[in-house]
Amino acid sequence: MINISFLCYAIVSLFSFVFGIIYITRDKFMPYHEVALNKTWEDLEQNQQTLLLALMRVAGSGFIGSSITTIFLIYVYNLYPTNIILLITPIPCLCMSFGSFLATTMVSQKTPAKPPLKLTILSFALLFVGILNSLFFVN
Repeated sequence: MINISFLCYAIVSLFSFVFGIIYITRDKFMPYHEVALNKTWEDLEQNQQTLLLALMRVAGSGFIGSSITTIFLIYVYNLYPTNIILLITPIPCLCMSFGSFLATTMVSQKTPAKPPLKLTILSFALLFVGILNSLFFVN
């Protein structure tokens, strides 16, 4: 049954990893950024483009880092099944999902853009299921 928790965490990690790769490899902002700013990429000054790409790289790196850390913790738990590892495994993805939720909520409430809020909510739901399931295995 603990595999249900790890499956939930692994799915969220996969979402985070893919989103992170997209964010660090783009050469311009995402389509919803264009809607939020009401400007095309070409309308932005060079320094604005640089700043936005830098922020995307930071966010993307955070997504990748949290996903790799979570997968590593799942691996460590399989080698050394202890309660502390079981309890800390979802923390990296929870931190990134919380930050993502704050950012996407702000953008969706204050601009006409449609950021990936549903994906963030799905991530929280999967993490919640995983955490609840893992609580049954803590001694």
